[in-house]
Amino acid sequence: MTTAVTTNRLLILWLIMLLLTLVVALSPGNTGNLLLWYGLAWAATLVKGWWIIQDFMELRQAPAFLRRILQGWLFITATAVALTAVWQ
Repeated sequence: MTTAVTTNRLLILWLIMLLLTLVVALSPGNTGNLLLWYGLAWAATLVKGWWIIQDFMELRQAPAFLRRILQGWLFITATAVALTAVWQ
């Protein structure tokens, strides 16, 4: 990709991640359906983490083994934090 396309793609991804963060941060956490909000936060974390690994860390062209390790770490960490929040 050219530098302009890459820069535009990263800017768009950054803005989407910013919006996801705001949606989760401003969500009404005191409503009766907390599991829904925890699931939304977990899913947003996975999506944002995936984009960071693929695009911002520039691992899109890295060996599959390295990408799988980082994606596995992301999934395990995000799931552990979400389950801790649910069962506290």
